[in-house]
Amino acid sequence: MAAAMTKPLAIVLEVEFLDRLAEPVREGRAKSVSDIIRTALERYDLSNVIIVRPSQLAISVRLPVEVRRNLKKVARAKHTSIGQLVRAAVEAYLPALESQASGQLEMPIPHVELPPPAASGPESAAAKAAARHKPAAAAKKKKPAKARPARTRAKAAARKRAMTRKRAKG
Repeated sequence: MAAAMTKPLAIVLEVEFLDRLAEPVREGRAKSVSDIIRTALERYDLSNVIIVRPSQLAISVRLPVEVRRNLKKVARAKHTSIGQLVRAAVEAYLPALESQASGQLEMPIPHVELPPPAASGPESAAAKAAARHKPAAAAKKKKPAKARPARTRAKAAARKRAMTRKRAKG
């Protein structure tokens, strides 16, 4: 291959796999990791490749703001995804959960301090009555989420598939 015809291509490989590729280079059986990859690609029939990926499902979890902030900070610092951090935490936690003989996890109940009881009397009763009868405009109401029509969802899915195909080609 002529040097003028080549262009760099950034690819992401697991560290263990990259170490495996570097071994023949250290032992003198290959010139470089790039040479191993080029040779492998020249010899491999990409038209018959079958990629097996574990099926994944996106879920939504309500987390306290501080936990979310910490996850984002650690993910950035460790150059990984929030999903990887969540998986690591859950995988470390599952053995403890599974080892529970009764099948129920005992978790400490957080201590919550309640405000002292208000003095009973005409003032507190009037304040309670006023609080119960707030005008409707003052009460915060959430607007229901506007559902997308099926046509819009289908268009969005089609755009996503087109972008995926475009990235795969280019």
